[in-house]
Amino acid sequence: MNDIAYLHKAEYKEIPEVTVSAPGIVTFMGEYTDLCDGFVLTGALDRYMTVSLSRRKDNSLRFYAADLGERKRTTIPNLKYRREDRWANYIKGVLHEIYRRNYEFKGLNITVSGNIPQKVGLKSSTAICAATALALKNLLQADIADNQLIQAIYFAETSFLQSKARLVDIMSMLYAQPHTMLLFDLHTLDYSHVSYRSEQLGLYITNSNLPSFSIKEDILYREEETIAAFEELRSSQPNGLFRDLSEQDAKNLAGQLPEERKRFCLHVLEESRRVVESARALEQKDFFAYGRLMNRSQESLRDKFEVSCPEIDWLTKRAMELQGCLGSKMIGEGFGGCTVTLLEKNSLDAYKKRLQDYEHIFGFHPECFEFNASGGIGAS
Repeated sequence: MNDIAYLHKAEYKEIPEVTVSAPGIVTFMGEYTDLCDGFVLTGALDRYMTVSLSRRKDNSLRFYAADLGERKRTTIPNLKYRREDRWANYIKGVLHEIYRRNYEFKGLNITVSGNIPQKVGLKSSTAICAATALALKNLLQADIADNQLIQAIYFAETSFLQSKARLVDIMSMLYAQPHTMLLFDLHTLDYSHVSYRSEQLGLYITNSNLPSFSIKEDILYREEETIAAFEELRSSQPNGLFRDLSEQDAKNLAGQLPEERKRFCLHVLEESRRVVESARALEQKDFFAYGRLMNRSQESLRDKFEVSCPEIDWLTKRAMELQGCLGSKMIGEGFGGCTVTLLEKNSLDAYKKRLQDYEHIFGFHPECFEFNASGGIGAS
């Protein structure tokens, strides 16, 4: 990523007044555990979306995507979603949300740049929103509490953009610390930091580079069926959370459901338990146990929730055939995207050779990089 201050100055003939970077987020386990108010394990990448701002003397809003060489413009009264504005809509959504909360501003010059892989579940769009929100807060020197900032980012995505967003992703960007993951309770939104560090092992993210295609209907169907399953079971569990059921009780209760709903329901409940077990294993540095939980998660995502695909299955299976691989699973919503693999560092070359085979077989060039847990969003 080029120096954004230089890019901003080259575009607008002035240095930025504020610059903020927000990290990408990996959901290591618990992509769908919102459906049972369960638990989720996340981590912040050392890859970022960065936004620079400076004030204009007029009322124009100028947007520059340095990596794309694209420019957009509008004004505050015209802060509306427009399909053709694509990436600029994320920035516009945040400006709209903060402005309607009575934090006033006039014209702005805005530059965005970053190196988070896009459309593969690493939350690059949320990172743009988060970086924009904090940059504007800093520029205005506004007294905006964290919860207000989180809400502005969340509603920019869900209301302005009509897209899916998770509060835990935004909170992860704000509260991440180096060398840790975050364990969230999705019922209370309480979180704790989980230490992750190993000299011999690495967590390697592989972008399958499958062409992006719409999976919204497939995902929505699974979510709706899972919600319907829990509603159907509510009379049998009138008090308490489904996530707190024991494994056997969950199986007994789900046994009354139609087969497909039963699979979806059990995946979500079992995944929530795996999240807690994974956090415990990482804290105890029991990486073999964590690897086994990763593999069980992948099997469940493939066979019960049915959101895997042949390319992801191939990547995870070939990884597990390697000596030194402890676990491998998909991350993101599914039907493509990325995998994460827990691998001995001296086995990385052998793993990369497998990735060459993947490209020859499927025709897509994979990208592999190590997950290094970073700190959260911040000014630079």
